[in-house]
Amino acid sequence: MEEIFILEVGEKKKIKGSFFGGNVEMVYCGMSGEKTFSIGLLFSEGYQGHGLNLFFPARSTSITLDKKKYHVRNVTPENITLQVSE
Repeated sequence: MEEIFILEVGEKKKIKGSFFGGNVEMVYCGMSGEKTFSIGLLFSEGYQGHGLNLFFPARSTSITLDKKKYHVRNVTPENITLQVSE
């Protein structure tokens, strides 16, 4: 079964973690315009980390984040609905 989840603006979801402390999280950053939405990728390990702010066309049907594919079910300025592709 493929997981479906909704992220509100500013909400985080862990997409990869490890026993040794390295984490990758995604955060929905909203829509910067009528035709564009943004997702942030946050990478952290111990006390260090960095982030990427990625922009996608609002009409996108799928996106790839950290080598994992997600189907975009719905996107609004307030939230995004994604489905993990197996």
